[in-house]
Amino acid sequence: LYLVDVSSMFFRAYYAIRSLTSPAGLPVNAIYGFLSMIAKLIKEEKPELLVFCYDRKEPSFRKDLYEDYKAHRTEMPEDLAVQIPYIKKFADLLGIPSLEVPSFAADDLIGGLTELGLRSNCQVVIVSGDKDFAQLVTDKIKIYKPGLKGGDVEILGVEEVKAKYEIEDPKQVIDFLAMMGD
Repeated sequence: LYLVDVSSMFFRAYYAIRSLTSPAGLPVNAIYGFLSMIAKLIKEEKPELLVFCYDRKEPSFRKDLYEDYKAHRTEMPEDLAVQIPYIKKFADLLGIPSLEVPSFAADDLIGGLTELGLRSNCQVVIVSGDKDFAQLVTDKIKIYKPGLKGGDVEILGVEEVKAKYEIEDPKQVIDFLAMMGD
């Protein structure tokens, strides 16, 4: 079961590939980068199950719990926002299931789907550049971090997370990030 954090992926693509537009002037850098990463994932990993998980525009339930949640985050650039519908259309055209739920972020959905995948005895692979997911890594859950501009893919299992963060157990990632001020 491959769970794609669409926001993480298209933000990575947007900032990695600049000034790419269609002949009509539509920015397409995030679309192009996202589709390139997904095409590579499908070609090389051949996922049996693939789900796109989306963030919503409105704040998540965390904003109700903590007023300053993501208070310092800037608005999405307009030239990125106009590309999102095309990415969603791509999923529809290929028949890739997509999930977005009001008041929930993509990472909440991925966490829930990860649990459902484990209950169904699936190997779960979270496709994201978000370091927060490293706390979920087990022998049945891995992180697939796509390379940009043809770069190598980083796959994080238990040993890779332990080495990367110099910790004893992936569950300590949450403490590591808290100590780093994240």
